[in-house]
Amino acid sequence: MREAEIAVEGVSFGYEKGRKILKELSFQASGTENIGLIGENGVGKSTLLKLLVGLYPEFTGTIRIGGMPVEKKNLAKIRSQIGYVFQDSDSQLFCASVDEDVAFAPRNYGLPEAEVERRVERALAMTGTLHLRDRKNYSLSGGEKKLVAIAGILSMSPDILLMDEPSAALDPKNRRRLIGILHELPQLKIIASHDMDLILDTCSRTLLMADGRIVRDGATEEILRDGELLEAHGLELPLRLQGQIEIMSGKMRTDIL
Repeated sequence: MREAEIAVEGVSFGYEKGRKILKELSFQASGTENIGLIGENGVGKSTLLKLLVGLYPEFTGTIRIGGMPVEKKNLAKIRSQIGYVFQDSDSQLFCASVDEDVAFAPRNYGLPEAEVERRVERALAMTGTLHLRDRKNYSLSGGEKKLVAIAGILSMSPDILLMDEPSAALDPKNRRRLIGILHELPQLKIIASHDMDLILDTCSRTLLMADGRIVRDGATEEILRDGELLEAHGLELPLRLQGQIEIMSGKMRTDIL
């Protein structure tokens, strides 16, 4: 794989004139980092991911992927390096069957059919969905659709993975499967999620967004253990840490008594 790199410098963007969703936002990411992207609804997490793949070109500032500016002439090459998992899987699955969907991108890039077959089988195996290969997409559950959508991205072996609420609609078993997948994949990953436990389990670094800006960029453990910081930005501690704090509080009360 190539060295993955994202560089965002002073980026601002708004859907409506005079109303900015992102404001002078800057960060860099490279290598095989797993980066959590957290914040309240409406702070611009999904918008940022879409800017990184060139879906909204009318931004100010600069975005570079692998050293290439995100602009029209570079989009085909940039999108060959980035896999974007949509929050809504129905927006991503548009073929009739699982097999056709996962094969679509490598086939569209003109890869030999034998290579397409190899990639499809590998991607389905990685996501534990090989048994769904012949199923029609409309018959899948929400969690199955999510895993198949991820398989479709993995079939192109991208250098960078952008994932918007990847644990949404997953039952506990498939959520655990997703966590395992995220640990195994070598790509640079940015994972936008309200699932604080997922971020704690999979990401070593976290970006906290508020009001269109990154207000904290640091170690996930440090950020997600800061209850006051999270509460100030409309978030809560991961459930696992809430339990630890309750146990510790109970012990402290016992000690005092």
